[in-house]
Amino acid sequence: MTISEFIEELKALASEDLRQEYIRNGGSEKVLGLKYTYLQHYKKELGINHEYALQLWATQIPEVQILATMLVEVDKLTTELINKWNDDIDFYLLSDAFIGNILTPFKGSLTLANKWIHSKDEYTLRHAYTIIFMLAKENGFMKDEVFLRYLKKIEDDIEKAPNRAKETMLYSILNIGRRSKMLNEEAIAVMMRLGGSVYVDHGSTGGVTPNVLDILKIVQNSEGYIFFAPGDML
Repeated sequence: MTISEFIEELKALASEDLRQEYIRNGGSEKVLGLKYTYLQHYKKELGINHEYALQLWATQIPEVQILATMLVEVDKLTTELINKWNDDIDFYLLSDAFIGNILTPFKGSLTLANKWIHSKDEYTLRHAYTIIFMLAKENGFMKDEVFLRYLKKIEDDIEKAPNRAKETMLYSILNIGRRSKMLNEEAIAVMMRLGGSVYVDHGSTGGVTPNVLDILKIVQNSEGYIFFAPGDML
């Protein structure tokens, strides 16, 4: 099946009501209005197919690009490709798929984060801090001092950051504050200086912003810090 034929097949499954909901929540006019379950069906049907994924991404249709992230071969991901795809993203569901299917398995993600962290673009900044909160949660090799610098950067930038970037910045504070007693105290202090909370507009998506300060205090009181050793990563 050619790409154009495939797009016509997808359009026949689209819902105008869902399309309008996507647009109300920040999607562009390019969205089709496809349910995520349809994309999951085609993922199973098509399987991993890197070249087809590249062709799907080139359509610039957000839901089709979501499917593209599902079909790529992780071993063929490059910094050049990821930067190119990142620049195209302007839809929250595509951003979520990019995070889960592309950034999570990519081994060079910290380099990308350190580049993107200075961006003013909403989704680029969202992706930068997604990498930071994943590393804070999972990487046992990075020193506390590195995360202290990220906390300072977040505190300086979060109130003027674009809406969807604020969400992953908050998750970064949360996961950094679970690594050690020292980082927990620093993360709590940051949230207190920010007035205890930062508002994130989730539109009608049903998203909920966690109460980062309360969770950090629970971690502090229970001493439920996450201590990593190199062996934990094996």
